[in-house]
Amino acid sequence: MKNAGPNKTIRELIRVTTEYLEGKGVESAKLNTERLLADVLGLSRIELFFQHDRPVLGAELDQFRILVRRRAQGEPLQQILGETEFYSRTFKVEPGVFIPRPETERLVEEAVNLVAPPDRRLLAPVAVEIGCGTGIIGISLALEVPRLIVHATDINPAAVNLTKHNAHTLGAEARVMVREGNRFDPLPSHLKGTVDLVVSNPPYVRAAEIPGLATEVSVHDPIEALDGGEDGLVFYRALASTVGAWLRPGGHVAVEIGDEQGQDVEDIFAASGLEDIRVIRDYADRDRVVTARSAAAEENRG
Repeated sequence: MKNAGPNKTIRELIRVTTEYLEGKGVESAKLNTERLLADVLGLSRIELFFQHDRPVLGAELDQFRILVRRRAQGEPLQQILGETEFYSRTFKVEPGVFIPRPETERLVEEAVNLVAPPDRRLLAPVAVEIGCGTGIIGISLALEVPRLIVHATDINPAAVNLTKHNAHTLGAEARVMVREGNRFDPLPSHLKGTVDLVVSNPPYVRAAEIPGLATEVSVHDPIEALDGGEDGLVFYRALASTVGAWLRPGGHVAVEIGDEQGQDVEDIFAASGLEDIRVIRDYADRDRVVTARSAAAEENRG
């Protein structure tokens, strides 16, 4: 940022900073630059374009330089801004809680179709989200499916509080119940056998691969939200062994996966007795979601 002198206009500052961040290996450097500058100036990205000849001076320039240095050092853009966009909504993010990724929107799309299929609307569907983090999945589902009740759990108390905050801010708190604890442990027992959908974006990175991840992930995301054990599949085995007790006959499970885990997760789910297993690719043509249905549904159809 040495070339970002006191007489830089918005347009010049975007050019110089983009080059700087590209040199630091930051992906989507121009987007990052525009988001940071817009935040400092209190403008939208489109307003930056219309005010491209406006000079950036004094305290504004100093603050922008601080934010750019943080981003260059690997701190996630979402954490610097304190928020992220997901499913066309703004969610608060905080240090110590897993930062949502855009590809998780594919999981939400599939989950919506499972609890609100166009040909069969459930009267009052119930979903359970395991490992809610910021709450993006459960809250998005509640807002997309108006009658849906969501029970969300997380072992991280900061995540529980953040999900509650986001649910309140986005107007979903009446239908999103959040509890601290491991997987299904904190849920009330009366939910057993009644849940229409269990959904999760679990830890699925192989433990040995975590140190080699980008700094913004390996340093700034909580380890418990990344570590899927030696083969990255620990959570899926644990879920498959217990999910049947919670799903209603014909209920579904939907999980996000790593892009090389489709076959492994399909096999784990099949071995547990789940049926209609589908591996769904994201818009970059990578395995991203696995869905399945409770085997009990077939027994109750006859």
